[in-house]
Amino acid sequence: MSRVVGEVSMSLRRTDGKIDEDLVWSTTGIDVFEPSIPWRTFRWREGQKHYSGLYWSSTMRDHVVYESRLELTRLLYADFDQDVTAVFAQPFLLSTTVDGRRRRHVPDFLVMREKDVPLVVDVKPRHLLTRPKVNFALGWAREVVLSRGWDFQVWSEPPEAELANLRFLAGYRRGWLFDKDLLAEIRAADLYGATLGEAFHAFPRHPDWRVRAAVLRLLWCQHFVTDLTEPLSEGHMLRQGLATVVGAGRRDLPRPVEEPEDESALDDEQMEQICRITRSGSRGGGHVTGAAVRVGVGTRLKYDGEVVVVEEMFGSAAGNEVLVRDGPGHRFRLSLREVLASGRAQVIATGPGPESEDDRETASVLFALLGEEELAEVRERAAHINEVLTGFRSGSDELAEPGEPRSQYATTVPKLQRYEAKATELGVSVRTIKRWVRAFLTDREAGLVRGGPDRGSGDMGGLGRADVRWVEMALEIMAEHGKDSKPTRGKVIRSVGPRLEARYGEGEVKLPGRATAYRWLEELERRLPTFRLSTKRNRDIATRPPGAYGKLRPSRPGEYLLMDTTRLDVFAMDPITMKWVQAELTVAMDWYDRCVCGIRVTPVSTSSIDVAAVMFQTFRPRPAGKDWPAHAVWPDHGIPRTVFVERKALDPDEEESEEAKKGGVASPALVPETIVVDHGKPFISEHITSACQRLGLSIQPARLRTGRDKGPIERFFRTVREGLLESLPGYKGPDLFSRGERPEDQAFFFLHELEAIIREWVACTYHHRPHRGLVDAHVPGLKLSPAAMFEHGIARAGYIEVPRDQALGFEFLKTEWKPLHHYGVEIRKCRYNGDGLDGYRGETSPYTGPKANGLWPVQVDPDNINHIYFRRPDTRRWHTLEWEHAPAQKFPISQGAIEIARKIAGEKYPFPDDETAVAELLDRWHLGLGLTMTERRLALRQAREESAFDLPGTVEDDVRMLPSIARILATNADVEEDDAEEPEAVEAEPYEGLLPGDDDEDDELDGPDDDGDFYADALEDA
Repeated sequence: MSRVVGEVSMSLRRTDGKIDEDLVWSTTGIDVFEPSIPWRTFRWREGQKHYSGLYWSSTMRDHVVYESRLELTRLLYADFDQDVTAVFAQPFLLSTTVDGRRRRHVPDFLVMREKDVPLVVDVKPRHLLTRPKVNFALGWAREVVLSRGWDFQVWSEPPEAELANLRFLAGYRRGWLFDKDLLAEIRAADLYGATLGEAFHAFPRHPDWRVRAAVLRLLWCQHFVTDLTEPLSEGHMLRQGLATVVGAGRRDLPRPVEEPEDESALDDEQMEQICRITRSGSRGGGHVTGAAVRVGVGTRLKYDGEVVVVEEMFGSAAGNEVLVRDGPGHRFRLSLREVLASGRAQVIATGPGPESEDDRETASVLFALLGEEELAEVRERAAHINEVLTGFRSGSDELAEPGEPRSQYATTVPKLQRYEAKATELGVSVRTIKRWVRAFLTDREAGLVRGGPDRGSGDMGGLGRADVRWVEMALEIMAEHGKDSKPTRGKVIRSVGPRLEARYGEGEVKLPGRATAYRWLEELERRLPTFRLSTKRNRDIATRPPGAYGKLRPSRPGEYLLMDTTRLDVFAMDPITMKWVQAELTVAMDWYDRCVCGIRVTPVSTSSIDVAAVMFQTFRPRPAGKDWPAHAVWPDHGIPRTVFVERKALDPDEEESEEAKKGGVASPALVPETIVVDHGKPFISEHITSACQRLGLSIQPARLRTGRDKGPIERFFRTVREGLLESLPGYKGPDLFSRGERPEDQAFFFLHELEAIIREWVACTYHHRPHRGLVDAHVPGLKLSPAAMFEHGIARAGYIEVPRDQALGFEFLKTEWKPLHHYGVEIRKCRYNGDGLDGYRGETSPYTGPKANGLWPVQVDPDNINHIYFRRPDTRRWHTLEWEHAPAQKFPISQGAIEIARKIAGEKYPFPDDETAVAELLDRWHLGLGLTMTERRLALRQAREESAFDLPGTVEDDVRMLPSIARILATNADVEEDDAEEPEAVEAEPYEGLLPGDDDEDDELDGPDDDGDFYADALEDA
């Protein structure tokens, strides 16, 4: 009987933020979903367990949101399905009346199919389907969807091997990354019936890694089909047709279950009594004990949360199978092997018997607790019992000792007389002998240990027999200080007593002595660190997951690209202002092989343009040093190397630089599939998200305040500190307690020099030394370096070539939407013009959407506003638009700098123009007279942008032997000698800088100086 009463309504959320409410569910067409966005807004909270993110779908050619990794698996299957034409996440809100109450439900996905009706998908873990609330919500939603004529599916965990294969093949879903001629050549070849390995080696004219990637691309496109239920190998046969996948979708729901069914459950006393009877009855070899359960007709099984009954057993070519019937009467066949061995099925026992959950220690554990004398005593006692039972101390007549069997222990003698004889021999009572015999028959030698299999029960390890209530209260108080200052042990001990009296009453819990309480707290410190480590470390430990640690396991290079920023523990010097600054290091690391693919050092804070620059380096690595050893130089795969963003990329006919002609780069070039970032503003900005969308990159944000989600890159920062930075002059330590007296008095490095040193160390040392986190499961113990693991991944998965488009760098710039005036483009009072606008001036753009609205897209580099870039729709080529005052400058000037320049000039001139403002700003920079924090920070970025990028060479692994460091140290030594003769030499002052953040806001740039700031006088001239 239908539970839905009344009309069903639907609500949609439009791209412009408006909501269409109370649409009639039964008559609304499917075309209304095209301009919609997800109904729910994904919120991140501290402590959440699931991962949300953006998956780049080849079907939609856009990002599709997901709330959990289980939802991500459904997106993978939908992307692989050739019949799917569109996928919408959180598509609509259903509202109706069910059982007299108003109900609402938001499905997880709406899947449009070319040859079938639309499919509404709800994603739930399998173990939750039988919960009454979940089952009820999915039940009425299913009824509503099916009543419209659409299809409904509940998606749970798919088979592991099949999912692993789809994850692996999904890396080849971006078709523009593959050579079309090679794909056509493979399609034309008759490879049906060949193995995957034969297809990999069927085209010797092409590199093996290129053919391998192209064949896997055709597997994703289903030009070739193979068995995906087993892990892919070179022995898989290729055939023609459409791929069939098992998946985990189901239309029907299991019956709700209030409590897990366990009809064999008995109370502890009954179970113990029955187990003893069962054990005492098993005395001969081959006897079937209570540990075995009969499987046959009538046996009840628990399969995927439902109770089924075996109705028939029969053999088949695939093995023994059973025919089972579920509650509603549906019958289906199961493999007997799956019933007995898989985790999806469990036999429901009809009687009691021993179980793995018994409160008894195993014999091996018991014997490990005994000393040599106790073991000898147990062996001797077992020999006596064997003699009583069999007449032989060994228990077998085949191992009889001289004189055995003795007459008083012959098997013809009544058992009671044998007991009496042994009791007289050992000087114990007959009752003791009977107890030993009973324990021996039940648990063999383990039953003769003092205390038996229950030895040690009731003990709490290092806490001895401490009162559980005292322990729980102490842990509760220690946990309360997780976010507070560190307490002393004495304070916790003094707090436990009054708390226990208030909760349990006075005198109910006996308090331990002072020494005992301190000893117990030492043990509790191992469980919940509170007293010994720093409070920050204690908080990190407190957030560890209580269960087993899980981890993403990349299957090929580029599958996951980790990105993060950290503040370096070395002072850097600004070459213009000659002031000490904090430097930040932004790194991109390939998770599969731990290769560092992008490096950028920035002053004070990191912005989104810095993150984009690092991501750009993964596509186009920096040139290698001119004198680097051969092992440190990576081959150039035909990708032009341009400085970000180099104007020469606009002219394909322009000659390459000398560095580009050398044919070597500093890091491997790869195409990432998913970037893993934290929630810092530079990483989740619209700039980065839009760049990933255009390049086909998925985004997987880490959980809030969970650094272990990016564990490899966090560990790399420590490796940089311990392997490189601590050997550099000016190293200040990881915290104030580790800092020297005046580390700034030592030799210093400019920002560009520090970046060059780190890049050189990574290329020459880090990439070529063994990494403990890199393993090959097929060769345990094999030591692999990041470079070796990269080659390992190429041999395994092929290589997806980086796009050779010379204008690729423009994809990483910020997009601004502006009108095209007759005088050009105006961005923040700066006017740009160029020949590329001819023919489009004054026209309305064909782009639609809330941001476009008839405006034109232009690409902007915030660190260089001398130029912006415009792509003409007719030729699809990029054109440079130059700032009207750019010819007067000899180096790039940033967007923030021009804002400060206007402010400075406005204080001096009544009506300043941009040319006057820039001239005034340059004058102040050259004199080093910037007064505010914001001015100083912008000056530092300007100094970095104009400095040359000279990459030195190296040979040795020793940090101090790196040529770039040795050269600077030698130079600084000369400078120090000169300074010694000048007593009035200016001494550099440290500048800690502002907290890391994204681009400055307008109110920050225009805000007044704060005289009360802690660092207000940190930049005053000495």
